[in-house]
Amino acid sequence: MNAFLVALVALALGFVLLSLSADRLIASSATFAKLNNVSIVFIGMTVVAFGTSAPELLVSATAAINGAGELSIGNGLGSNIINIGLVLSICMLFKPLTVHPRFIRREFPILTIAMMISGLLMVNGQLAIRDGLILIVGLVAYCFYLAQSVKHGHSEPEELDFLNISKPRAAVETLIMLVVLLASSKLMVWGAVELAVIAGISELTIGLTVIAFGTSLPELAAALAGVRRGMHDIAFATVIGSNIFNLLGVIAFPALLGNGLQLPEQILSRDLPAMALLTTVVGMMFLAALARQRYAGATAYSYQVSRAGGGVLLMIFGGYMWSLASSMI
Repeated sequence: MNAFLVALVALALGFVLLSLSADRLIASSATFAKLNNVSIVFIGMTVVAFGTSAPELLVSATAAINGAGELSIGNGLGSNIINIGLVLSICMLFKPLTVHPRFIRREFPILTIAMMISGLLMVNGQLAIRDGLILIVGLVAYCFYLAQSVKHGHSEPEELDFLNISKPRAAVETLIMLVVLLASSKLMVWGAVELAVIAGISELTIGLTVIAFGTSLPELAAALAGVRRGMHDIAFATVIGSNIFNLLGVIAFPALLGNGLQLPEQILSRDLPAMALLTTVVGMMFLAALARQRYAGATAYSYQVSRAGGGVLLMIFGGYMWSLASSMI
């Protein structure tokens, strides 16, 4: 079996194992916490908040340790672009989504601030160790905010799917799934780097496309499941929460674990602007929904964004992918 085929199989196998183990890890760890009467704060902070971002975090850390810093950055930015341009747009096209006022007034402004901070740190073309520390401090502050939100009843961990298993089995399964998650992320990174070398494609491009798509699968699955069940908050919470973690956590790894990183020019000229544009469009949709509701004189508990908005996001994402493909030719 030639090197290309081995790398391709490793990448595909890593994708499958990563997605399956991430979903099972969330369920088993949530069940273990529930069976041990661990506080609702713990469940919300560890299982809900970090669950769907675990693949991005692990792949980024593994890539940074292996010296593939560009792949790590590409994974973080690419996942954010895919979360909004593909995951959220598909959910909005599936059916018009209802937005809770909290996402307009609290979560989205936090995402905007996180995007501005990370962008300012990268604008000089590099990520130093101190930049990584600043991002991690921001992540800790966000986690503290989440804890306070849970205490005041804003989180709804009852939406988690608990397993009907014993306490020992939940503990063992949690550990096993964590090991599988780590191993699959390692396998993915190895396969992606090998393919990049063989095909002459940059690590950044691989990270922005193949790795970013793979690690965004849990977000897509969770968001679509929420929309199908009429729980639209899950779709927005998954996308916005994951993007905040990517900006403050995933992007920090290459700076901290790789002793700083020189950023490719494409990040500043193409990838950061694309992420900023998609995020801005979502913000405009939120504000438009709020304005429509107020103009109608209604005092509804939530606001609705239309399918047309999903189409706009998908078109922007398509343009970005065309730009990415053009750079590879």
